[in-house]
Amino acid sequence: MDFELGRDELSIDDGQYMAFSGITYGLHVPLFGRSWFERKQAEQNRKQTILKEACGAIRPGRLTFILGPSGAGKTSLIKILAGRKQTGVSGTVVGGGSGIVLVPQHATLIDTLTTRETLLFAAALKLPNASRNERNYIIESVSKQLGINEVFGTRAGKLSGGERKRLTIACELITDPHIMLLDEPTSGLDSVSSMSVSQALRSVANSGRTVACVIHQPSSQLFTSADDVILLAAGKTMYAGAITDLPDTLKRCGFVCPNYYNMADFLLEIASGEHSGNLVQLEREAKQYALEMKKIAESNVQQKNGKDPSPEAEALLNPSSSYETKRYAAGFSQQMRALLWRGYIGALRDVHLTQIRVVTHFFVALLLGALYQGAGQDGGRTVSNTGCLFFFLLFLYFSNAMPTIHTFPVEATVVLQEHLNKWYYLTTYCLSKILVDLPIQLVCATVFVFPAWYLTSQPMDINRLGLAWLVCVLITILAQTFGLVVGAACGVKLGLFVIPAANIPMLMFSEFFIPYKEMPSYLQPFALISYFRYSFDAFMQTVYGFGRPKLPCYKIICLFRDPKYYLEYLGLSGNFTTDCVALAIWILLLKTTLLCVLRYRVYKACK
Repeated sequence: MDFELGRDELSIDDGQYMAFSGITYGLHVPLFGRSWFERKQAEQNRKQTILKEACGAIRPGRLTFILGPSGAGKTSLIKILAGRKQTGVSGTVVGGGSGIVLVPQHATLIDTLTTRETLLFAAALKLPNASRNERNYIIESVSKQLGINEVFGTRAGKLSGGERKRLTIACELITDPHIMLLDEPTSGLDSVSSMSVSQALRSVANSGRTVACVIHQPSSQLFTSADDVILLAAGKTMYAGAITDLPDTLKRCGFVCPNYYNMADFLLEIASGEHSGNLVQLEREAKQYALEMKKIAESNVQQKNGKDPSPEAEALLNPSSSYETKRYAAGFSQQMRALLWRGYIGALRDVHLTQIRVVTHFFVALLLGALYQGAGQDGGRTVSNTGCLFFFLLFLYFSNAMPTIHTFPVEATVVLQEHLNKWYYLTTYCLSKILVDLPIQLVCATVFVFPAWYLTSQPMDINRLGLAWLVCVLITILAQTFGLVVGAACGVKLGLFVIPAANIPMLMFSEFFIPYKEMPSYLQPFALISYFRYSFDAFMQTVYGFGRPKLPCYKIICLFRDPKYYLEYLGLSGNFTTDCVALAIWILLLKTTLLCVLRYRVYKACK
């Protein structure tokens, strides 16, 4: 694609201009659900243009608002300037580079961490070489600047909307980014909270940084808190420049704002075509302003870099210089240490995913013991004990897979945003997630299997108990990983359907309902990929295999007193080691799939 990105190394004290011109961006509209004739007719017009030769500039030390009606291309423009969109984009940006951060519309925070802990985590990744005192000083300075120092001990989940937005901004301010772009930071806030966020951004801009944000229908007071404004309409720039120059520029083009009328509303009405005037001249003046700012930005880049920022010297935004090539401040070990610290704090404080889950495992173990008391040592209750063992696996699977559907989609959004702003690698996060979840998985499996095993009178041989615990741990890890994959790929609503639907075939081919030898030959391959089959087979081998003697019989006839005969009757003659290896392979595949899903979401976010 033909998109030029001028890179520089400007300091904040000197300021950093960002000028852009000729920004064009389009999307291909899907043609699904149409007839062949309709698709043929629409083939030529399927590309939907979002931005059409958009231009403008963002100046250091000044707060810039990007205005426009819905569908004008505001969010697309700010993502392009931040380097988040690459496909289908053309145009020129001077003064951009690696010192840009993008703050999304919705605050991405871990709710179980306090304000101070959130900032400490950000500082550990963004300032890895700073001492503890230096980090504390920077955190204190940034928090005072944004007015969040009074809520240091409050968890992010209990902060107000305005405080959450300011905390999100503070996390990105810790490293003094050259340019800060924000997508609707006041969306969903009342007028007081909106002004507090705007004043915080104004304070950031006054310190010498380059700040621009998309604003949706600001009040008159909020609008006048900015210095510059860029007005978009149908993907084109209608105005770009200082707010103080607005009245004269509009008057020259035949637009006169009534007295005591909100200038922001008047601009949106112009962009929507509700007022007559010379729009061509208005657009021409915006392009002229962008051209002048581009010359200033080029001169600034040349002074700092000592070279001419010509198209040949500028970096092209293509796959060879994609977003992934930008450097991370912290190394692998520093990233891992910070992620483990945050992960363990969040896990210990998570009521639903940790505390209630552990208690539930113990309670169900007691209930199961009361229901199947003595079943494991009674030759006349072998069939009912098989149902008890299968319930072990069902409960461990669904009690660990389902909770992640409610919690992980939110965490995945936070992870993707932090990764896109170059906090840490996705691989590092996935490894830390494994290490954080493992103790919880071990605890859940332990508090369930030991009481349930004893109360249902399963063989108390230490070797059998250890093997049963291993199978329960493997199915617990597999279940939670499956939930993470579905949560990352599908979200909450779809995930609540996908997990049961995807596991019904696995249960059907588990050999609990029908033996493998009775399955149709063309369906038998499905049993080979059922993790419930391997876990059930391993569990049955643990209880009734390994040469267990005949069971006592308390009835007139006990058909399945002999464990060896019972396993042969069920057709369960598998190898315990093979079963465990199959479960481990499933876990490895799911862990890899989770990383691939997160990478795909990053790819889609930057596309």
